[in-house]
Amino acid sequence: MIRKAVLVSALCLAGFATLFYAQEKEDRTLLSWPVIQRIVDEASGDRAMHTLLEIAPYPRHRTKEEYETKFLESATIEKKAKEFGLDGVKVERFSAAGGFGGGAAAGGNQTSNPFAGKTWEGAVGQLWRVEPQPEKLLDYADVPTMLCANSENGDWTAEVVDVGIGARPEDYKDKDVKGKIVLGSANPSTLQRNAVFERGAIGVLSYNSLRPEYDPKESLWESIQAQPPRRPEFAGKTAGFGFKLNAQMGRAIRTLLDRGVKVKLRAVVKADWYPNTLETVFARIPGDGSSDQEIILSAHLYEGYLKQGASDDASGSAAILEVARTLNALISSGQLPRPPRTINFLWVPEISGTTAWLRAHEEIRKKLINDINMDMVGEDLQKNNAFFVLHRTPDTTPNYLNDVMQSVFEFVGNTNRERVRFRANGYAPSYPIRSTIGSDEPFYFAIDKHYGSSDHVIYLNNGIPATQMGVWPDMWYHSSGDTPDKDDPTQFKRAVVLSALGAYIVASADDAGAARIGAESWARGESRQGDALRKSLSYLTDWESDQLPLAYKEAINTVRHQAAIEKQTLESLQVLLPGQRSSEEKLKTIRPLLALTDEREKIAERQVQEFYRFKTRQAPPELAVSEEEQKASRLIPERVGGAGGGAGGGVGALAQLPESERRAYEEAARRVPQHMTAELNIMLTRNADKNDPRKYSVLDIRNFLSGEFDPLSLEDLMTNLKAQENRNLLKFTEKPPEPVPPPARKKGKPKRVGK
Repeated sequence: MIRKAVLVSALCLAGFATLFYAQEKEDRTLLSWPVIQRIVDEASGDRAMHTLLEIAPYPRHRTKEEYETKFLESATIEKKAKEFGLDGVKVERFSAAGGFGGGAAAGGNQTSNPFAGKTWEGAVGQLWRVEPQPEKLLDYADVPTMLCANSENGDWTAEVVDVGIGARPEDYKDKDVKGKIVLGSANPSTLQRNAVFERGAIGVLSYNSLRPEYDPKESLWESIQAQPPRRPEFAGKTAGFGFKLNAQMGRAIRTLLDRGVKVKLRAVVKADWYPNTLETVFARIPGDGSSDQEIILSAHLYEGYLKQGASDDASGSAAILEVARTLNALISSGQLPRPPRTINFLWVPEISGTTAWLRAHEEIRKKLINDINMDMVGEDLQKNNAFFVLHRTPDTTPNYLNDVMQSVFEFVGNTNRERVRFRANGYAPSYPIRSTIGSDEPFYFAIDKHYGSSDHVIYLNNGIPATQMGVWPDMWYHSSGDTPDKDDPTQFKRAVVLSALGAYIVASADDAGAARIGAESWARGESRQGDALRKSLSYLTDWESDQLPLAYKEAINTVRHQAAIEKQTLESLQVLLPGQRSSEEKLKTIRPLLALTDEREKIAERQVQEFYRFKTRQAPPELAVSEEEQKASRLIPERVGGAGGGAGGGVGALAQLPESERRAYEEAARRVPQHMTAELNIMLTRNADKNDPRKYSVLDIRNFLSGEFDPLSLEDLMTNLKAQENRNLLKFTEKPPEPVPPPARKKGKPKRVGK
């Protein structure tokens, strides 16, 4: 009887082991299984969650002491990084010219702006209903999102006027808002411009929401302008105040007004302005000294010091700290070899902090070969109806890092779902990566094109290839609902494993490692060229018959574009080859692959040509360059004075324009779709860089954007660029015409001259 029980127990244990450690041969990435297992076993989603709970337990009011010493998040990361034995741990502060965190960012030039170099912080913010029945509606101490940044100090009591949306002049027709409080569904700065600055209201109540039906009680982090636009008609105007109602509260007040009930409110605001600084935290794991190259993992602790989001982006900050602890623990204990390349970690105020830190650390910036940026990585995927998304580098910066990260994403995704064809090994994922107390859900992921709006953009602008990972959609994005209960320790562990694997693959790549990465990029490149061909042929199948010659031209452009990107991806591998090799030797190793990529391109072009014949029963048209295209090929647009903003300028700059000009500019800017504007801005910025030899003509930009995304007309692009030129955001220079070659000399004996 005892022997039988022991046998059953042994069989159960064997089954348990098979269930959780069945390794399928096709499940591979660019590291060996022993290395993967060590990283997975050491990484902790629970520890990352603990860090999240320390740095962003709830949206809170910052103290004066934080502005004068260290912010809570910085101090926590610094303390933990030192406890984990990381090298070079340091908190630094940089001056922030202009506004940050809702301060001077809002209107006025720096010489006339009393808030320049300062940041706003609320102290008291209360909204009371006086009529029809007294009640306190909002309190800044309860929900900080509900007081708009840059609201001025004061105590106001006034009647409420509903203006519907409040973004258009017609919303104010036959409505007297002077001296009153305006209620609208537009964002608060738009309401402020229309109601306070233009029509004399004293303050605004905005109940706009990104997802009002999903969570009607969330309110967004938003601000108003600290000063009116610099226009004569606004002289003497002040900012007033702004409150952010949630959708439920806004509708409730609107219902009372619709019933003819008079609503009178009292608003009380007290706020302070503090000297503006950018606070960063740095740590590193030194390499073994055999390479002077370095990589970096980045995340932002702050998005303006007012906005404190658990997912956005305390989660990314907690995750890269856990990556640092995991790799350092394994390397220090000898379980992993110390890699040749140093691995850096940087926590910053978003965008501005990265810019300031890179400028201050030129010695590190020059050594960086890659950045892995983490922004919103801890969210529970099911709660958010979301995917964990890898955003590749843009086509303006093709790089092997895309293929490294896609490889580890697919590895984690495939091993963390139950596959029916492998069910003989047990009804479970083949290699589950889960937290002790987290969810058991599969890893839902997606590989997507580049998207900006995070710190990886700054690395890209500095010539450092960077990928971005994060969860989307985020159902509580930029809102009061961005709290730790929306995050998942299992998701944290997977995010840590993904970035630790990717970082160690690159940091440890020797000749053999570079060859593995090269094979991955080469094979995936063929797949991407196939995808480009499929997209190209769809133009010929989907467009109307009279548009087929243009469709053919776009198809060929797409095929050629992708081939050029794949060749540049292969060329990027040279950085991983040992530094003692000459550039020619490095290029020689990949030259055969470049030649084969050219062959793939020629084959794809022939396929497009033959499909055109199949579709039309005619030979494909000649790829002639029109007169309009010739002119565009000579125009070089370049960004002026570092002005940014994707399609040109930010909200604060647009607010300075009169209504008609602002609308005209926005309409022109939309002629280039939003998903293309990040790439457009990169090309315009590169054109202005005297040290960058790449110069894109208007025609180059059109062909590039059309090849990477979808066809964009030259007219739409020029409309957008001209609008930016009119606002002094860019300028055009014209290339001289190509010199005409001298006529060829006729063969034969030269004629004799004279005797």
